[in-house]
Amino acid sequence: MKHKTLFILALVALLAILVLSTGSVLADNGPHGGYTALTDACAGCHRAHTASAAKLLVSDVPNLCYTCHGTAGTGADTDVVDGVFTERDGVTESPAERGPGTGLKAGGFNFTVIDTNWDTVSVSQATTSKHIVDGTAATAWGNGAINSGAGATIALSCTSCHDPHGGAGTTGGPTYRLLRAIPTDSGATGGADVTDESSKIYTVSNTENQYFGESYGSRSPQLTNWCSQCHTRHNAPSGSGHTDSGDAIFTFRHTTGGVFLSCMS
Repeated sequence: MKHKTLFILALVALLAILVLSTGSVLADNGPHGGYTALTDACAGCHRAHTASAAKLLVSDVPNLCYTCHGTAGTGADTDVVDGVFTERDGVTESPAERGPGTGLKAGGFNFTVIDTNWDTVSVSQATTSKHIVDGTAATAWGNGAINSGAGATIALSCTSCHDPHGGAGTTGGPTYRLLRAIPTDSGATGGADVTDESSKIYTVSNTENQYFGESYGSRSPQLTNWCSQCHTRHNAPSGSGHTDSGDAIFTFRHTTGGVFLSCMS
């Protein structure tokens, strides 16, 4: 009995240490964290006994993400479906925090607010190319080594690229837009960090929503390294436009290395 009592006491002490050391769940300067052991805010996404999706989620991704970030979402100003920033969380950002335009830097999955003909009038345009986020399997173009085919088949969802809890960097630190250091199922090793913003700006820098010339600064080469974890052969060095890569599909490739010639250009 004595040994059993000591074992129980040791177990309780260990659990106490774990709770104290992980008492606050943080996201990267974002809204998905800052929760302590005494909050019930986690229940906004997770339910211990009534979850309808894996990982105790209240619904499947991307529908869960769209409850805040969708067309009819509440609680988030970033509508990733319509590609627009709109005030709906009850907190009015300063111009520096919001950014000059209303169009999201990454656009939207269904629509993008953009001035396509430079007549100073922004309109909502249907998106013609996008990532799949509903878990459907699709080709990750350029994934893999030279002459390995079009690319691996990957089932993508929002959480393939983003970690809603943050701390997804190679060192466990914050990353730009909560990006995982290694996208799920990319086959990459080592990881690529994209530096987080001290003050987040979600919209394009042009007040008329003209995307031409949009800059990501020092993050441009970082984002190229990050994107090329899936699109391996798209990351091409200088001279690739007139140098045969030896690949049957991606034979000649546009240079993507550097600040001014990157994936985000």
